[in-house]
Amino acid sequence: MNRWITAFPKRYEQDVRVVKACLPFAWTRLSPGTIKVKVEQEHIQIPMRLYVSEIDSERIEELTSTQQTMLYCLYTRHHDGHVRERYLQQLLKNHPHDGWVLAYIIELASEYVRDIVDIIVPAIEQWDPEVKRRFVEDDPAYMKRIEDRMISYWNAYYRSSGERRSEADYPGFRIIESLREDASVEEV
Repeated sequence: MNRWITAFPKRYEQDVRVVKACLPFAWTRLSPGTIKVKVEQEHIQIPMRLYVSEIDSERIEELTSTQQTMLYCLYTRHHDGHVRERYLQQLLKNHPHDGWVLAYIIELASEYVRDIVDIIVPAIEQWDPEVKRRFVEDDPAYMKRIEDRMISYWNAYYRSSGERRSEADYPGFRIIESLREDASVEEV
């Protein structure tokens, strides 16, 4: 249970227990790795991957708004990219502009699934600038890793098109620029 609890800020421990209890039990498994991120002055550990069946929509409706947000965040770590995309869209429909929610979205944006990154760009550009600023300032090493990862994917999949990094149409760069702009830093 501890790995589930550390996936969110400590103040949500009871909500984590409720969310965990509603997941389909037989297949509920987290991958061994986690992504450690400092958010709102505490560390959370985002699961690398989640291996679980999807939850019934009726069960989701029984959860509080916060618990639904947590569930959607967890499913953005699902092993199936289509499931990640569906829950990302649910998360973006009605979510709090909290740093811990942003952490799940930014981590997802750093993975190479262009369709998902395209969905994330407008959400990040409209995100509360103060939350983005604090997010970048809380963990500069994490932000550097995210930027490096996005550059690596651009290099592997888009550079062959002849684009230069500053001119690239890769949506990951728009996310980085939006974070930089609101944090008033040249490099994240």
